[in-house]
Amino acid sequence: MRETNFIKQKKDKWIELERTIQRNDPDPDKLNDLFVQITDDLSYSRTFYPNRSVRVYLNGLAQQIFYSIYKNKKSSGGRFMSFWTEDLPRLMYQCRWELLLATLLFWVSFIVGCLSGYLGVDEEFARQLLGDEYIDMTISNISSGDPMAIYKDENKFTMFLTIYLNNLLVCFRYFMFGVLFTIGSVIELVYFGLYVGAFQFFFHEQDELVSSVLGIWTHGSLEIPAAILAGTAGIVMGKGLVFPGTYSRLQAFLLSARKGIKIMIGTIPLIFLAAFIESYITRLTDAPDLLRIVFIVFNFFLVLFYFVILPFMLSTVNFNKHLPIIGTISLGLTIALYALLLVLGIEGGYVFALISLPVFFFAIMQAYLVMGKFQEKPLLEEDEKLQAAKRAEVKFDKIKSGGEIFKDVFVIYKDNLPRIIWTAFGSATFFITVVLLLADGTPSELFEYPARFANITNVLMNDILNYTIFAGVVKFLFETFFDVMKTASQFFDYKLGFISPYFMVNMIIYTMISYVSLAGVKDAYNKSIQTFETKNGWAQKMADIAKIALVVLLLNLQLLWGHSHGFFYFTFFLTFPFFVLWSAVMVLEGGNVAKSLGRTFQLLFTRIGNMFVLYIILGITCIMIWSLFFSPVMMFVLENFGYNISTNQEGMDELIAVAVTYMAQVMFGIITPLSIIGIGLYYYSQVEIRDAKSLFNKIQQIGTRKRIRGLEREG
Repeated sequence: MRETNFIKQKKDKWIELERTIQRNDPDPDKLNDLFVQITDDLSYSRTFYPNRSVRVYLNGLAQQIFYSIYKNKKSSGGRFMSFWTEDLPRLMYQCRWELLLATLLFWVSFIVGCLSGYLGVDEEFARQLLGDEYIDMTISNISSGDPMAIYKDENKFTMFLTIYLNNLLVCFRYFMFGVLFTIGSVIELVYFGLYVGAFQFFFHEQDELVSSVLGIWTHGSLEIPAAILAGTAGIVMGKGLVFPGTYSRLQAFLLSARKGIKIMIGTIPLIFLAAFIESYITRLTDAPDLLRIVFIVFNFFLVLFYFVILPFMLSTVNFNKHLPIIGTISLGLTIALYALLLVLGIEGGYVFALISLPVFFFAIMQAYLVMGKFQEKPLLEEDEKLQAAKRAEVKFDKIKSGGEIFKDVFVIYKDNLPRIIWTAFGSATFFITVVLLLADGTPSELFEYPARFANITNVLMNDILNYTIFAGVVKFLFETFFDVMKTASQFFDYKLGFISPYFMVNMIIYTMISYVSLAGVKDAYNKSIQTFETKNGWAQKMADIAKIALVVLLLNLQLLWGHSHGFFYFTFFLTFPFFVLWSAVMVLEGGNVAKSLGRTFQLLFTRIGNMFVLYIILGITCIMIWSLFFSPVMMFVLENFGYNISTNQEGMDELIAVAVTYMAQVMFGIITPLSIIGIGLYYYSQVEIRDAKSLFNKIQQIGTRKRIRGLEREG
C-alpha cells in the first residue's frame, strides 16, 4: 500500500486517538483498544515506511498512550527499587560485550602474573608491583606463623572505613580513566590483574598458596568483581568517544557516560560488602577450610547471578531452556581445569578451578549468544532518549544568582573545550621550552612538588579518619589550597624582575588563556542575540589581545611586588578577579583601557560580595579538579618512567621533573578558564543590575510586535 493511501485510510482513527488522549479522564477500555490498533499501525509503518515521518508520528502517539496508561501506576518499591531490579540488569545486558572484555583483560593478566615465576621473572617483578614494604612485611608475617596478620587490625571499624574509602576511590579511578578513549581503564585492569597474579605467585613461592587464597579471596570474591565492573563502566564511557555512531562525539560520550555512571552505582554495594568482609570476616583464619571455600564460591555466584544471569533472564525469551546445558558445560570445564592443575602439582588448584566457574559460565553464555541460541526480547523504539542532544543555552538578559552563573560556566566551557585544550597544551609546551632554555638550573632544581600530590586520595582519607568528616574535608581543602598555591608560585619566580624568563613566558601564556576564555563568552553572547561580527574581525581580535596583554602586564607587576615582599598568595588571591573583570569589560564592551577601568570599579562595587563568593566557589572547584586529576597523572609518571626508561637516577629525576611540570602547566591551562569564564558571565549579570538593558529593550518593544498567520514580525 502506498504511504498516502495508508495515511488516508487510518487518519480518522488517529485523530480520534489524539482527542482521547487530550481528555482529562479518558475511557481506559477505549484507550486500551486504540493502543492495540496504533501499535499494529506502527509495526506496519516500521516495515514498509521505516524512514518516513509517518513512523515517527505513530511512535509518538504510541508513547503518549503508554505514558497515559502507566503514569499513575504505582511501583512496588518506587524508582529506587526499579533501578536495581530492572534498569541496571537490563543495562548490564546491553553492556555484556564490554563486561566480557573487562573480565578477559583481568583474568588473562592474572594468569600472566601467576605464571610470572615460570616465565623467568624474578622476585623483583613482584616487588615492583607490590612494593618492598609490603613484601618485607608479608615475609615477616609468614616467619611469625600468621601470613594473614595484615588483615587483623585491632580497630575493625577504622580498618573497614579506610578500606571502603580506598577501594571506592580506586574503582572510581578505573572508571574515570575510561575518558582516555577506554585505554586508561584497559591499562588499569591489566595492571590490577598482574598485581593480583603476582601476589598469588609470591605466596606460592613462600609455600603459603592455600592460606593466601582462602584469605584473600574471602573478600576478593566481591572486591575483584567490583573492580572489573568499574573497568567495564570506564570502557562503556570511553566507547562513546571511540565509536560515536550517528550521534556527535559529545552526545555519544554523554550517553555512554550516563550508562557508565549507572554501572558504577551498581558497584557501591559490592565495595561496601567487600570492605566489611575484609575487616570483620577475613581475619577468621581458624575457620574450617570447607566453610571458607563455600563462602567464596557463594559470593562469586551471587555476583554472577545479578550481573550476568539476571540480565539475560530479563532480556531474552528462552534463557531458562539453555541454562542447564550452560551449567553442565561450565562444570565440566571447571573439573577439567582442576584436573590440569592437579597434574601440574599446583597447590590449592581446586580453589582456582572453582573461582573460574563464573568466567566459564559467562564465556559460554556469550558463545551461545553469538551462535544465535538466545532470542532477545524486542526493545521499545527510542527507549533511551538522549537529553543532552538538546543544546543548553546561556541567557544573558537576566540577573543571575551565583548558582546560575556557576552552571552556565560549564555550558560555555564545554562549547569552547577544544580551543581551551589546544591552548593549554600549546602554553605548556611554550613554557617548558623557554624556561628550560633560559632559566638557570636543572629541572629538578627549578621545580619541586609536595609529596601529598603523589597520593592525594590517601591524604583525604587520613584527614577524614583523624578528624570528623566535616573537619577532615575542611583541613584537606585548606592544605591542598596552600600546596597548589605553593606549586603555582614556583612558576612565577620573578627574582630577576623583568628579565626573568618566567615573567616573559607568563605574559604570553595568560594573555592567550584569558583571550580564549573571554572570546568564548563573547561568542556565546553574540549567538544569543543573533549578532555576528564580520567587519575588521582580525583587527578587533588583535586589539582585544593587546588590551588583555596590558592587564596581564599590570597583574604580573603586582605579583612581582607581592613576590618580593612575601605577599604572593595574598595579592594573587585578592587582585586576580579585579584584573579579570577589567579584561572582560574591555573585551566585551570594546572600550579603551581608561574608560574600562572606571566601568570595572562601577560593576565591581555594585555587588562585590557576590563576586567574591562566586570566585571562591570557582577557586575551590579548580583546586579540587587540579588535585584529583593531577594526582593520578603524577603517580603514573613516577611509577612508569622507572620501568620503561633506562637511565641513571640523576637523569630519571630530571625527566620526571620535566614531565610533571609539563602536565602541571597543562592542568593550569585547562582549569584557569573556569574562573575567567565565571567572571565574564558575572559581568553580564552586573550590567543587568546597573543598566537594565534587556528591561529597556522589552519596554521599547511593547506594542510593536504583530502577528501574521502565526509568525511574529516587527511593526
